[in-house]
Amino acid sequence: MSKADSVLFAGTGGLSQAVAAEIPGLYRYALTLVGDSLSAEWLVSDTISKAWEKSNTLKSQAGLRAWLHRILHNLAVDAARRTAREVSVSEVEDQWRDDTFSVDPEVVAEMAEDREELMDALFRLPFAYRSAVLLHDMEGWKLAEVAESLEISLSAAKQRLRRGRMMLVSALSESATRKASNVRAPLTCWEARSMVSDYLDGELSGTDMERRLVEHLSACTTCPPLYASLVGVKGSLSGMRDPDTVIPAEVLKRIHQAAERKVNFEDVGPRED
Repeated sequence: MSKADSVLFAGTGGLSQAVAAEIPGLYRYALTLVGDSLSAEWLVSDTISKAWEKSNTLKSQAGLRAWLHRILHNLAVDAARRTAREVSVSEVEDQWRDDTFSVDPEVVAEMAEDREELMDALFRLPFAYRSAVLLHDMEGWKLAEVAESLEISLSAAKQRLRRGRMMLVSALSESATRKASNVRAPLTCWEARSMVSDYLDGELSGTDMERRLVEHLSACTTCPPLYASLVGVKGSLSGMRDPDTVIPAEVLKRIHQAAERKVNFEDVGPRED
C-alpha cells in the first residue's frame, strides 16, 4: 500500500472517513448473513480489525468497499456451519428442471413481504449463494463487483445468483405450505413448544391445555419431531443414572481432605506473620 493510501486508516478514532462510510453497508450485509445484531456487530468489528492488519493488501481506495466486504465474508464463512435447515442446491435445481413444477406467485410475494419469513427463507440458502443474492439484489452491486468481492469468476457469480434466487423462491413457497398446514393447529408452535416440558412431566394432565397441546401435535408438521426428540433425550438422560455407582475411594478421600482443610482454615483464620 502506498503512503497516500495508508491515510485510509489514519483518520479520527483510528478510522478514516472512507472506511467509516462503509460501516453501515458492512453491518447491513453482516446482519443478513448471520441473523442477529450482536453477532453482526462483532463481525463488523472483526472486519475493521482484520482490515487494519491487512492494510498493505489494499491496492487502491477505489477497491475499498469490495475489499472490506470480502474480509467480512471470509470471516463469516470461517464461523459458519451448515445446518439441516439449508435447502439442497441439487434438489432445487432438479425441482426447477421439472416442467410440472411451479409456485403461486401471489403467495410467494406475500411471504417475501413478511420480513421474518423472508429472513427465514434467506437462512435456508447455503452461505455462498446467500452472499451472492444479498450483495446483488439487496445491496445493488454489479455482478462484476460481487465476483470480485467473493473472489470468484464472473460466470461463477452468475451461477450463484441464479441458483440462489431459485432456492429463495422455493424456500418461500415451502414456508407458505408449512404455514398453511399449521392453520388448523389450536396453538402457535412457540406456545406448544414452551409447554412440552410441563407435558412431559405430567403437569398438564387432565387440563384443557393438555388437550390443546395434543391437538396441536396431531395437526402440526414441525413440532412432533421436536417433541419426539425431547422424549428421547429425556429417556437417554434418565438411563445414565446408575444407582449402584460407587465413588472411588481415592476420590472420596480427596474430597474429605479438601473439605477438612477448608473447615480448619475458616475456624482458625489466616495465619498472622
